Amino acid sequence: MQRLKLLCFTLFKIGPKTFFNQFKRSIYEEKTVYHYKLPVKDVRKFPIKEKFEHKIFYNFGELPQNVKEKVETTLGREKLKVFRERLNYSSEIVCTFLNGEFVSYCFFAYSREQFAFFTLPKGEIYFYDCFTFPEYRGKSAVYSEVKYVLDVFDKGKYEYANVEIEEWNTASQKAFAKLGFYKTKEFYLKRILFFERKVKL
Repeated sequence: MQRLKLLCFTLFKIGPKTFFNQFKRSIYEEKTVYHYKLPVKDVRKFPIKEKFEHKIFYNFGELPQNVKEKVETTLGREKLKVFRERLNYSSEIVCTFLNGEFVSYCFFAYSREQFAFFTLPKGEIYFYDCFTFPEYRGKSAVYSEVKYVLDVFDKGKYEYANVEIEEWNTASQKAFAKLGFYKTKEFYLKRILFFERKVKL
């Protein structure tokens, strides 16, 4: 009974379309992923009209309550749990605000660890799961926050920045291309239940 209540609650929170898409992905997944790279010293400057404010958070306890509430309300309780797990493990997050409103975020890591398709080398930064809320898209929020992180961490300690973007996500590809990121590798993933096949193209 408890599981049924949780299922109904999740369905109500994230909507039927998102729910069934997530359920489908849990059984079968097929995708192409592009790996992009950028020498930190070569980051491009680009004029931004909006007066964004950025802040880096190093653990889940630091996140403001309004950020946690917006994530849970719009992206679901499971996504908030992902935030907690990542921030209490080895990742940080940069959040972007406009007139006090939480508009976007991007996770990043800089310790040597294994990700889905590669091991992050020492002296490099990896950005992942960057997201802008729909009403703020097209304002260069992701570009602005990623550049902010690169400016903060550019002390000669980190040589390259990395990001992996799925083939369908052309908006993110354009955002990172603005910064100077260029495609270096392609990966293909096919997963059926617990059986997974990864191929470097």
